[in-house]
Amino acid sequence: VRTPTISVVMPVYAPPPALLDAAIRSVRAQLYPRWELCIADDASPDPAVWATLERHAAADARIRILKREQNGNICAATNSALTLAAGEFVALMDHDDLLPERALYEVAALLQQ
Repeated sequence: VRTPTISVVMPVYAPPPALLDAAIRSVRAQLYPRWELCIADDASPDPAVWATLERHAAADARIRILKREQNGNICAATNSALTLAAGEFVALMDHDDLLPERALYEVAALLQQ
């Protein structure tokens, strides 16, 4: 049985912390356990954004974060987040998206086929 790790890549810039928290919680709630969440904060001005990322990274070792010193927009932030990825497959996610709890399970099931 093949159980690949899926790297969920999330560029982050200045989201409302509550939306960011919900997005991260939706990844943490996945039924499929072999994921990693790779997040690059693109120099968000609100310190609450980085605090939210640190809190989640401390609570789950599958969450990897980095803070860009200079804003580079979504392409640069996505590329920075990709440097943290070690999975076989990559999924892109915005900082205000929500993943249904079966999302990565369904992807893994299709990969099994």
